Amino acid sequence: MRESDQVPQLPFRFVGGLELRSRTIGYILAGQGVYQLFAQLVLFPYVVDHIGSLKTFRLVALLYPVLYFVTPYLVLLSGKTRMVVLAVILIWKVTFQAAAYPSNTMLLTNSAPSLLLLGTINGSAAAAASFSRAVGPTVSGLVQSAGLGVGCLGIAWWSNGAIAVIGAIECLWMRAPKSTPTALSTHSVTTHSVDGFSVDGCSAQDEVSFDAAATVTTAEDQVGSKTLFPSL
Repeated sequence: MRESDQVPQLPFRFVGGLELRSRTIGYILAGQGVYQLFAQLVLFPYVVDHIGSLKTFRLVALLYPVLYFVTPYLVLLSGKTRMVVLAVILIWKVTFQAAAYPSNTMLLTNSAPSLLLLGTINGSAAAAASFSRAVGPTVSGLVQSAGLGVGCLGIAWWSNGAIAVIGAIECLWMRAPKSTPTALSTHSVTTHSVDGFSVDGCSAQDEVSFDAAATVTTAEDQVGSKTLFPSL
């Protein structure tokens, strides 16, 4: 978007863009991708090891609204100051993005009552994320167009910031799970010992089948022993 010649009416009424060249945008995206790898592979594990996944998620959730609020004001800057602030905002955004999704996934996984439910939980989370990625840009674009029509560039950003505030408030009630899910946490486990072998987690039908097979096997062994060793 081109820069605007209109005089901004702070704090909310202003329009305009950064008017960046395509080559500059390409460089920015390439640098963002490189830093994304660093943040995901190096920075995120370091932070989680020191403060845990819950505190990491809370830190990101509480500061995300600030990022949404200040980003539109970038168009009011000029020269080298604009590019420096743009770099800071991009690093801020990529760092939070690299920390938010993995920590959220870790919390969901550890909160599952059983490993048998992880498919349902992770599938629902992925479906919700995909739905948001599909609907979000459409709704944000409509809000952005409406905001530009009334001379308010940041209305779409601030609307997202308001939603982020709700999420930040909700995260204050989150609690870290005390234990990790187990494969048989929702099922009773029975242990049987047959001829020195143990069988765990058998149902009633499996127990009957196993006992019947063991009986047949024992009878066959006894017949074989009598045949080979008649004196026994």
